[in-house]
Amino acid sequence: MVAKDNYGVYGYRFQENPVLPLYQLFAVGFQDIRQQEYDWDGMKRIDGPLYLFQYTISGRGKIELDGHHHDVPEGTSFLVEIPGTHRYYLPEDSSHWTFYFALFRQSHLQHLWQGILQELGPLPQFEPRSLVIRRLEAIYSEARIGAIKDGYYASSLVYSFMMELLRSSSAQRQDRSTWPEIVRRAADYMEINFRILEGLDQIAEAAGSSKYHLARTFHQATNFSPMAYTSKLRIELAVKLLRSSSLTVEEIAREVGYQNGSYFSKVFRSWTGYSPSRFREGKELLSIDQIMFD
Repeated sequence: MVAKDNYGVYGYRFQENPVLPLYQLFAVGFQDIRQQEYDWDGMKRIDGPLYLFQYTISGRGKIELDGHHHDVPEGTSFLVEIPGTHRYYLPEDSSHWTFYFALFRQSHLQHLWQGILQELGPLPQFEPRSLVIRRLEAIYSEARIGAIKDGYYASSLVYSFMMELLRSSSAQRQDRSTWPEIVRRAADYMEINFRILEGLDQIAEAAGSSKYHLARTFHQATNFSPMAYTSKLRIELAVKLLRSSSLTVEEIAREVGYQNGSYFSKVFRSWTGYSPSRFREGKELLSIDQIMFD
């Protein structure tokens, strides 16, 4: 059981720099709620506009979002905007609700927050030792020891936390265990045959799906279209060959699956920002031997 003196709420009112786009931490807290009177209505609060991230450590809370009630048990978080059409509370059938939370001013965060919400949804789940939750705990720990003394440091903590939220959505896309079966079959087929692929019909047949269903499902799971995923595999191999072989650009184009060097050069530039020849010469570039695309 956590000692009572470990709980607390810390608020910040640093002045906004009129020139620099600093992210503003409004409050961070660690609370153990055991009173049924705990009830927050997002339309009645006067401390907004704010964004709230809250994560359950133990016990269970409840949140109403757009008329639908959802449990918020251990390992579940929620993201809401204040003011907003939500209400979160300790339900009568729950003995307690222990959670971390952080509140952020909306200034400069709107696009980033909306992107995170679109990727993760309003009720994402995280393991207690995930980097997202460790970052949240770190913000609270810094608050407890009085280390957050100015808006610049507070902004860096908010930025780090937001990047972990974004990174978690990317990590989920890269985790094949979360991909639908047809997406895994398609990816396996492309990784073996990307040099000789001719089009989406070929991939869809191998995956046992219509090309329209595959295109939609593949993009949802990986953030790539099937043909973009094929291009990714080809360009990753091309980078290695440009750095480690004496093959000509035309030969590399055919080796990775393109019929001519001209089209290969166009695709390579779109992915890397450089022509194959300039990348190989590397006179004005870092000596990069491998590039990863996500």
